Amino acid sequence: MKKLLLSSWLLTLFFALPLLAQDITISGRVTSSDDGAGLPGVSVQLKGSSRGTTTDANGNYKFNAPSGARVVFSYIGFTPQEIAVGNRTTLNVVMQASASELSEVVVTGYGNAARRQDITGAVAAVTGKTIENLPMQSVDRALQGRAAGVQVTALSGQPGGALNVRIRGVGSINAGNNPLYVIDGVQVSDGGLSGQASSNVLTSLNPNDIESIDILKDAAAAAIYGAQGANGVVVITTKRGRSGRTKFNVSVQDGFTDVLKKLDVLSASEFATLKIENFVNRAIQTNASVETARTSAITQYGDPSTVQNTDWQDAVFQRGRLRMYDVSASGGDGKTNFYIAGSYNFQEGQVIKSDFRRGTLRVNLDHQASPKLKIETSIGLSATRLNGAIADGAFINSPFFAAALILPNQPIYKTDGSFNAPLSGAFSYNPLQSVKYETRLGTTVQTVSNIAVNYEIIRGLRFRSFYGIDYANNLDNNYRDQIVPQFASTGGSATVTNRYTLNWNTNQTLNYNRSFGRHNINVLAGAEYRQEVRETASATGQGFPNGLFTTLAAAARPITTTGTYTTWRIASLLSSANYKFGDKFLATASLRYDGSSRFGANTRWGLFPSASIGYRISEEEFMKNIPVIKDLKIRAGYGEAGNNLISDFASRALFGLGGQYIDLPGIRPSQLGNNNLSWEVARTLNVGVDFDLFNGRISAAIDAYRKINDKLLLSRPLPNDSGFGSIFENLGKVENRGLEISLKHVNIDKGGFRWETDWNASFQRNRILQLLPGQNRIGTALQVGQPININWYPTYAGVNPADGRAMWLDTLGNITYTLQTRDSRVQGSPIPKGFGGVTNTFRYKGLALEVFFQGQWGNRVLNNNGFFMESSATAGWNNMASQLNRWTTPGQITSVAAPYEGGSVPGSSSIQTFSSKQVENAGYVRMKQITLSYELPSSLTRRIKMDKIRVFAQGINLLTWTAYTGFDPEILNTEIGTYPQSKQVMGGIQFGF
Repeated sequence: MKKLLLSSWLLTLFFALPLLAQDITISGRVTSSDDGAGLPGVSVQLKGSSRGTTTDANGNYKFNAPSGARVVFSYIGFTPQEIAVGNRTTLNVVMQASASELSEVVVTGYGNAARRQDITGAVAAVTGKTIENLPMQSVDRALQGRAAGVQVTALSGQPGGALNVRIRGVGSINAGNNPLYVIDGVQVSDGGLSGQASSNVLTSLNPNDIESIDILKDAAAAAIYGAQGANGVVVITTKRGRSGRTKFNVSVQDGFTDVLKKLDVLSASEFATLKIENFVNRAIQTNASVETARTSAITQYGDPSTVQNTDWQDAVFQRGRLRMYDVSASGGDGKTNFYIAGSYNFQEGQVIKSDFRRGTLRVNLDHQASPKLKIETSIGLSATRLNGAIADGAFINSPFFAAALILPNQPIYKTDGSFNAPLSGAFSYNPLQSVKYETRLGTTVQTVSNIAVNYEIIRGLRFRSFYGIDYANNLDNNYRDQIVPQFASTGGSATVTNRYTLNWNTNQTLNYNRSFGRHNINVLAGAEYRQEVRETASATGQGFPNGLFTTLAAAARPITTTGTYTTWRIASLLSSANYKFGDKFLATASLRYDGSSRFGANTRWGLFPSASIGYRISEEEFMKNIPVIKDLKIRAGYGEAGNNLISDFASRALFGLGGQYIDLPGIRPSQLGNNNLSWEVARTLNVGVDFDLFNGRISAAIDAYRKINDKLLLSRPLPNDSGFGSIFENLGKVENRGLEISLKHVNIDKGGFRWETDWNASFQRNRILQLLPGQNRIGTALQVGQPININWYPTYAGVNPADGRAMWLDTLGNITYTLQTRDSRVQGSPIPKGFGGVTNTFRYKGLALEVFFQGQWGNRVLNNNGFFMESSATAGWNNMASQLNRWTTPGQITSVAAPYEGGSVPGSSSIQTFSSKQVENAGYVRMKQITLSYELPSSLTRRIKMDKIRVFAQGINLLTWTAYTGFDPEILNTEIGTYPQSKQVMGGIQFGF
């Protein structure tokens, strides 16, 4: 028996020894081609197997593999390498840095990143290289025209001003439509910070610090953010250090800004001519003395042959200075990597006494404390200071709004050199005086920072503990000097407002990532908590000794003190799973459970699921013989995400201040609570196809989607005897559907010359599906079957050739001179039917020319400035020069009515009536950017121990093609006192060493 066992053992050993001999221990070091430093965290994988390891902090690795195997080395930002082992036991690998590989990585949040080719949802991206050195104060402006499905509209031309960003349309009526912004994992608070000028919370971030911007467009991609993802998510990743010698980059720019356009208004002589006609026509109609009327007009507005003209727009607009300075240092030893950067940005506005200053400091550190423990931190600090201008309304002391409307026969200064004030006419402020003697200063300090600890529990299983903060403190100072006649009665007035925002979020997650042969899984599970607090305190005083003493302490009379406080919280459980079979089959699913303080007690928690799949057809054997197709993938996804951008206390029963009685305070009920008030839910179905042809010469992504925003918050009217006018309920429904195309193609690549084109186009439709039960409209603004935003005005029918009276169409389509309320109808929508952009890049050796066009089409907006300025000069303000085409003689064909002082011809509605006359086509094409640059040859820069020297010149918003007659067609709904946009010209130098 013993002999039999011994023989069996020897036989087994005989066969096993060769098998054991096949496995050998392979070790080595992976280094960077840049500087030879070790690379930590490089994936070292046995091809076609689950066996593998990762490099340690110094780039070293060791694992067992069969002799003759092939090993794949991969690392984000470097070109993957596949090496045959043979009989070697030592493999030292030098990896080549690759910007293209880095741009092919999509950051989806919560510490996760994926190859773009493995994404199954709808995701757009803008790389940091694309926006580097652009003269802009906020990163959201960089998305305009560069990402399909993302519409960006400037709300103001004020430097550092607010923008309106809409991802796949407008989905809500009463809740917010802004996307969620996530900067290095920190979920940033929504809205502006200063009340003295249009401002943007994203101005705290220097665009040159950005590595990538990923836009999660459909619910399948954004559902991981649950109740905050309905409007899309913008994930911003800042630059981090790489192991290697320290690299310094410096950029210096200088240039100027100028107004895009001035309105073509009447000169003093032209205005006086029209006013004489106004007075005379009224005299004829009312049987009054024509000569008396003519004399009266000349007395008020001057003799057309002698009156002096003042160009108030020239006086108010200016050519502003623009300067940008950036410096950064990055590197590390593999164990500790760093990126440190500072910047200063100064831009004078195109309107006098308006400007923007910002200084930023960023420190990003990564420390590999042990093979299992890694600590990351990002510290972003900023200080901004802006001088604003009165804007966004028909304010008679808004400098740029008033400048076009002030009567042009009035000089700026009196003969003694003092300001000519007050002025005659409806616009009585002298804007140069009121701007000089009014302070509108906003100062903000802000930090968006985080720290994260990563611990690898076992191979492939990582625990991540993340803490992020978004803190901002703003101080607004407004002072109006009594030297301005309109402010004299107050003795001077000052208001000081202090507001702060404390917003923080933390998440604790487990991430498991393993490969088993051709199978790869990535599972994420965790919990998250976010809280936001906003507080404001304000005080006003009047009666100041003079303009040298402007602090509240100098005020003789305290007028008001006020303050606000609000807060909200959200707690979440989240999970996601990604599965990949080879490179052929892809699947992603996520599930998030959110509870928010903003919603009713009965509906505080919501569940948000998503799922998407991808199938790479090009991996099939029958596709291998088609050399034209490098990559072909189809994908589909469905998901649900929530919208929690409502008032913090919309669901609560509230009490408000009820006034005072015999010096005793009082309160009263102000809002009826609703314990069933819940989330608005966005349900999105997305299908798409990605392809790459001719070995990368042509690549494209095409997506079609249908998004239903359900349970919209609407105000339902209540009976009068309820004590309340209305209550918020989840009642409405809106549909957005569209088609998005992104296409990139290399047109020429020969002899050192390369021309490539990158363009995108988005086609969208928006309509209301449901409003209040049993109702197809709410007032005139909201109608089932129409877009959320519509223009509701009567139709202008021109001018009667016989007598010069303005005509309109009534509800039956007949000509009328006297309008009724029922005569209004839909006159298009401000929501564009399409938008997009195209970039052409030409390169020859070190010389590069980039030309970027952006535009939109299919929208109509209200030119409210035109309401004032296209009225045949019938009122007490200046008009557009187009009014010179007014009706003067019978039989004349024109769209400008005959002048009639006061605007209301007996038996007719006023010329100054809102109608389709003021609703204009706001489509446009704009040369958004043109950049010419030259990078010196490396053979030359090395001689002076420099890595890079690049000189460049660029222009922003230089040309615009549009039919719109106002300042600028890039407006949201209505142009009325909007701070006009600028064009910019800059030159600069960038060098690295």
